[in-house]
Parts: sequence; C-alpha cells; structure tokens
Amino acid sequence: MSKKYIITAINNIICGFLINDGNAEIIRAYEPESILGNIYVGRVSNIVQNINSAFIDIKKGLSCYMSLEDYSGKKLKIGDLLPVQLSKEAIKSKAPSVTTRLSLDGEYVVVMVDGKIGVSSKIKSEAKREELKSIINSSMEKFESMKKTNDLNFGIIVRTKAENASTEAIESETIRLLCKLDDIIHKSVYLTAYSCIFEKCPMLVKDIISYKSENIEIITDLQEVLEVCEKNNFTDISLYSDENITLDALYGLKNLINKALNKRVYLKSGAYIVIDHTEAMTVIDVNSGKAIKGTSKEEKVYAINLEAAKEIINQLILRDISGIIIIDFISMSKENSNNQLLKVLKTFAEADKTQTTVVDITRLGLIEITRKRVRKPLHEIF
Repeated sequence: MSKKYIITAINNIICGFLINDGNAEIIRAYEPESILGNIYVGRVSNIVQNINSAFIDIKKGLSCYMSLEDYSGKKLKIGDLLPVQLSKEAIKSKAPSVTTRLSLDGEYVVVMVDGKIGVSSKIKSEAKREELKSIINSSMEKFESMKKTNDLNFGIIVRTKAENASTEAIESETIRLLCKLDDIIHKSVYLTAYSCIFEKCPMLVKDIISYKSENIEIITDLQEVLEVCEKNNFTDISLYSDENITLDALYGLKNLINKALNKRVYLKSGAYIVIDHTEAMTVIDVNSGKAIKGTSKEEKVYAINLEAAKEIINQLILRDISGIIIIDFISMSKENSNNQLLKVLKTFAEADKTQTTVVDITRLGLIEITRKRVRKPLHEIF
C-alpha cells in the first residue's frame, strides 16, 4: 500500500494522518488560530533588565516575551516600534515568544536577518557543501543591487532538500526570499503598531505541498481545506466524496489518535515504553515486560533497548513531542553496550526532519534528548 496523507476533522479539529500500510507515521492537528511565523510591527510594553528581556505587544491584549540576547539594534525603550516574528506559541501559563531575527523559509533555503551562510549538517559531501555555498554567494551578490535596507546583513541556511536541486531553482528561491524579507523590513518603518506585515503560509498547506512533492497521495473530505489551498495558490488536491463510508471509518483515524495519546506503547518483543509529560519535560521509561529475546541477560536487555530506541524516535515524530526528553532505558552492565545504544539512537534521530539532538548519558544512566518545538504536541491539542 502506498503512503497517503489523509485530512479530515476529528472532534472539530482538522487533522492530517500520514498513513503507511495502515499505520500512522505522523499525526498533525491544525489549529486555525495559530499565528506562528507571522511578522508584526510590535510595540515595546515593558523591559525587564534582571532577566534581560522585553515584552512586545503584537495586538491589543497580546503581549509576547522577547529575549534581549536576540536583539542587536539601538537601546530599547517603552513605546518603541519594531518588526518581530512569532517564534513560539503560548505554552500553558507561558506567554508567546517573538524575535527580531526575522526569517522566511522556502523549499531549499531559509533566509534570515543577522545570520551567516550555513549548510544542513545532513549534507555530508564536502564538495557538495562547497558547491551550495558558492550558489548562495552568487545569489547574494545578485540580490545586492535590489536591496532596499542598507544597514542590515542577511544570512542563509541551505536545507537538506537542496542537495538534489538545480542551481537555477536554488538561486531563484534564494533571491526571491531575500527580496521578500528585505521588503518586509523596509515597509515596517512606515506602518503603525500591531500591523501584520507578513502572514505565514498555513502549516496545513506547507505540509500538503511537502507531501505532494514526495508523490504522496493527498485525500480530504473537507471543502474548507480546498479553499485554504486555493487561497495559497495550491490546487493539486482532490475531494473525497463517498457518502457510504467516512474517511474516519475507512482508515480508523480516531483509533489511531487514541493510540497516539496512550501513555503506554507496546513493542513486538513484548516489552513496552511509558511516556509521561510533565511541565518541564517528557519522561520515557523502558520496561522489559514479557520480552524474552537474547541468549544472555545483557544480550536480551540490549536487544530490548535497541527496539525501544527506534520506537521512541517514531513516537516523538508521531506525537510531535518537543523540548527536553529524558529516557530511562533498562540498565546494562557493559559500557560498550551503553555507548553503542547511544550511537544507534543518534542514527535514528538523524531521520527526524525536526531538529533532534541526542545529548548524552547522565551520571544516573539516563539519556537526554532535545527536540525543537515547531508546534503544539498532539497531547496538548487533544
């Protein structure tokens, strides 16, 4: 069975399911009110020196946190106006975060204010890395003659997908995004407080375009999804209209969500992992359960931990878990076994499109992972 991306409403929330052979590899829940990535003319409402931060109002009644470490302009005072981008959504009692390091992302590159030229670490060939840097340098030289803001420098990060793209495609996108970001900053000087200068393409549309580029079939039964796509100049999507059976019933989508919200996940060996969310972090515990693999205790434990490591990364992707993740694997006596497990876990983490870093093993034998927060995890939304 080929992969499918199915979009439908579950409990009045638009959800996307990447289905492969009946199993969900990714589940996304799209909140219509999300303004993540939007750029506003913000007004400084407060400056808190002891935590080196400021609070920026982007709408009446919506104050956002901004670290002054992200700010490199003139000294701020209350009432100042400046362009800011929403970088993190509100998390429970925490305010949303904004940054003055504005960025726009495309298929092949991300352009930003005050950055350097960098290439995705997933592109290993040194020759290819140098070739991509050369393309970017050439693009930036061509952009100089179009630039409106003279006192700003721009940076560019080359994405993994650029490795197989043509020079023309990379150069065209780079110049287009640089001109767009330059124009946003130029316009911000003339706009009033709370103006939205840039509204990011909805995450739903970005996901659809991304999966479509991988030749994954897109199925939806929601007319509103088609309308959002058309509004963002994407029309390559069809409407599911079978009145005899819903998409939910056809693919068992509610059941897939229930499984993805269950704190216990069983492995084929009979072992299982337990996922607990706290205010500060996510804690994952590995239990041997009824597993009987291996001919010795060390071999058996290592095999269970290895199986659990792969499933843990799968679950982080499936549930969109982010932040600090602490994993308590089953204890192993040999140092080599622990080192090998850490190495394999890092390999699994490299397959994650979201930035995921396996930090190290703590003195208590726990493994620490950090995963970049892009949107709310599934358990928070449901």
